[in-house]
Amino acid sequence: MTDPTAYDHHGIEAKWRDRWFAANLFRAEDGSPKPKKYVLVEFPYPSGSGLHCGHVYRFTMPDVFARKLRMDGHNVLFPIGWDAFGLPAEQYAVQTGVHPAETTRKAIATFRGQMQMLGYGFDFEREVDTTAPGYVKWTQWMFLQIWKAGLAELRAEPVWWCEALRTVLANEEVLDDGAGNKVSERGGHPVEKRLLEQWVIHMPRYAEALLRGLDEITFPESVRLAQQNWIGKSEGARLRFTVTGTEELLEVFTTRADTVLGATFMVIAPEHPLVDRLGDRLANRDEILAYRERARSRSDLERKSAKDKTGVRLRGATVDHPLLADVQLPIFVADYVLMDYGTGAIMAVPAHDERDFEFARAFDLPIPQTVYSSADNPSDELPWVATDGYVEIPSSVRARFDAAVSGLPPGRLPCKEMHRAVVGTLAKDGRGETEVTYRLRDWLFSRQRYWGEPIPILHTKQGPIPVVDPDDAAAVDATLPLLLPEVDDFKPTADGASPLARATTWREVRLASGEIALRETNTMPNWAGSCWYFLRYCDPHNEHRFADPEKLRYWLPVDHYFGGSEHTTLHLLYSRFWHRFLHDAGFVPTPEPYNWRMNGGILLGEDGQKMSKSIGNVVVPDDKVKRYGADALRLFICFMGPYDGTLPWSENGVKGTRRLVERIWALRTKVDDAAKVPDEFIRHYHKLVRRVGGMIDRFKTTTAVR
Repeated sequence: MTDPTAYDHHGIEAKWRDRWFAANLFRAEDGSPKPKKYVLVEFPYPSGSGLHCGHVYRFTMPDVFARKLRMDGHNVLFPIGWDAFGLPAEQYAVQTGVHPAETTRKAIATFRGQMQMLGYGFDFEREVDTTAPGYVKWTQWMFLQIWKAGLAELRAEPVWWCEALRTVLANEEVLDDGAGNKVSERGGHPVEKRLLEQWVIHMPRYAEALLRGLDEITFPESVRLAQQNWIGKSEGARLRFTVTGTEELLEVFTTRADTVLGATFMVIAPEHPLVDRLGDRLANRDEILAYRERARSRSDLERKSAKDKTGVRLRGATVDHPLLADVQLPIFVADYVLMDYGTGAIMAVPAHDERDFEFARAFDLPIPQTVYSSADNPSDELPWVATDGYVEIPSSVRARFDAAVSGLPPGRLPCKEMHRAVVGTLAKDGRGETEVTYRLRDWLFSRQRYWGEPIPILHTKQGPIPVVDPDDAAAVDATLPLLLPEVDDFKPTADGASPLARATTWREVRLASGEIALRETNTMPNWAGSCWYFLRYCDPHNEHRFADPEKLRYWLPVDHYFGGSEHTTLHLLYSRFWHRFLHDAGFVPTPEPYNWRMNGGILLGEDGQKMSKSIGNVVVPDDKVKRYGADALRLFICFMGPYDGTLPWSENGVKGTRRLVERIWALRTKVDDAAKVPDEFIRHYHKLVRRVGGMIDRFKTTTAVR
C-alpha cells in the first residue's frame, strides 16, 4: 500500500503547474505602475531530441531570479521563444525527406512541454518563433531598412564551403580537427575556401558607436574586452608607396609610422589586387597564383599565428621608399597578411615587429634597428617593439622633416614625435595622412540554404531592388512576409547555389514594366532572427509594427541578459549593431539593447566533456523529473556551483536533493499553527529570508540552498 504521507512529486508538481498556468501567474503587464524588470535568457534552437540538462543549467538560475523579483513586487517580463531557422533542421530534412517546418513544429512542442514540466515561469503568451510568418515579415522589413540605408551590399566574397554538406559555413561553424585541417562543426567534413557572391552588411561603419556603447552598459570585464578586441580599433596612418617605374600606389596602414626608416620590404596578402594589376610584369606570376590558391585553404587565425612564415617574392616589382632616395624595397606575398584588415599590405620593419622579424629571418632579409631605448643600448634584443624609444633621423631626411613640421627638436626624435613628423612630411606630397581603422569586418549575411528567411531583393537589369519600399506601410503589409516556397529537394547544388534556385515559378517575378526579375535565392543566416527577438517579446502579436513604440519605451532596455560565453562576441555584437541601427533610424528608444550581461557556464557530461547532443553525452531532464521530480532537479542545479562555472553532472547530487525535498515535505506534519510560533523564531526566519534573498540577488544560488 502507498504511504499517504510520502512525497508524491508527480501529483504535487502537476497540481501546482496546472494552477500556475490556469491563473496565468507569469504574465507580464504592459505599462504596469509596478517597477519593471526585463529578464532575458538566450532562446534555444529547438532540435528534435529536446532539452538536455545543459539547458536546465542555463535556464534555472534566471528563473529563480525572475521569481524573486516578482515576489519583491516587480512587474517582470521573463519570456521565451525559439531560434528555429538553421542548418540542423535542413540537414535532417535532406536525410529524411521530412520538411523542416514539420520537424521544427514538433521540436518546439517538445521544448515547450519540457519547460512547462520543469515549472519555469516563462510568459508563454509572448512566445516567439523566428520561422513564423509574422516574425519573418519584420526580419525582412528590417533588412530592407538596412539595405535602404546603404549598409547592405552584394559582392564576391571568399567563404568556407563544405562539399559534403553542400553549403557555405560561417567562420564559427568551422573547426580545427587537431591535425591542422579545417572541418565542419556539424559532421566533421572537410571544408575549403571558395569565391561566391554574397550579401554583406557593413558593420564597420558602426564600429566607433559599438565601442562607445560599451561605456553605457554593465558587462563583465571579460565580455567588454572580448568585444573591444573583436572591434579592434587602431589609430595610425595611411602611407603610400609607389611601385617603381609605374603609377601604381601600394597603400599601407600602420600604427608605427615612426619606424618607416627601418622598412626593408613590403608584404601583401595573397588576395591583394596588385598581383592582378601588375600582370605580366611579374616574372613568376604562376608561382604567386599557386601560392594564393594554397592560402585559401587556411583560416585567418592559422595565417596570423603560424610561426613558420611562408611567402613568394614578386619578381619584377619593387616600391620606392617614400623618404629614402634611390632605395627600392622588394615586395612579397605572404599569408600572414590578411586582405580584410587594414589595406591588405604592410611595410615590414623586421627590427620592430615580431612577425616581420620571423619573416625576414626566414628569407634572409636585412634587419636594421632604427628605434632605440633612451639608454641608447645597442644590445637591445630584437625585435624591439616598445613605443617609448627614440629614432635617429639621417641628415638627408631631416631637411624634409623640418620643412613639413615646424618646431621639431634637434637630434633624435621620440617615437611619437617621429610618427607626427613622418605623417606630416608625407602629407605634403599626398602620400600620407592620419587614419583610424578597425578589425571588425563586414558581416557575411547570406547562406546557400533553404531553411532561412528569404532575402527580399529582386535582381533586375538595372541591379538589385527591394521587393517593397519598407517605408510604405500599406505595401509592406500587402507584400511581406516573403515566404519560402515548397520544394521537393532541399539539397544545395554542386556549384554552391541555394536550393531556392530550383523553384523557378517562385523565383521569376514579372514587373510592371514587363521585365522578368529574379528573386534572390540566398537566405539569411539564423543570426538575423536572433538580432531582435528581445524586441518582439515586448509586443509579439502586433501585425502592423514589429512592436508598439510605447511598449518598447516601457520595457527597454533589457535589465538582465543571461546567455552563453560562446555568444560573447558574435551574437552580442550582431544584436548590438542591429539595435543601434534601429535606434539611429528612430525605431527603438534606447541606443543599447541590454543594460547587463552574465554568461552561463558549462555542464559536463559523465564523460567529463561538455554536455552536447553532437557528442552524445546528454542527460535528458524528462528521465530525472520522472524519477526525482522537477523540484529536486532544479534544486540540484542551483546547488551544484556558480552559474558561470564549469560543473560536472552528478546523479548522486540529484538523489541528495531529492532526499532534502522529502525532509522538507515531512516537516509539514511537525509545524503547528503559525500563531504559536515564538517571536524569536519569527525574527530568525526574517533574517534567513533577507540573507537568502540577497544571495539570489547576487546569483549565489549555491550558498542560498545551503
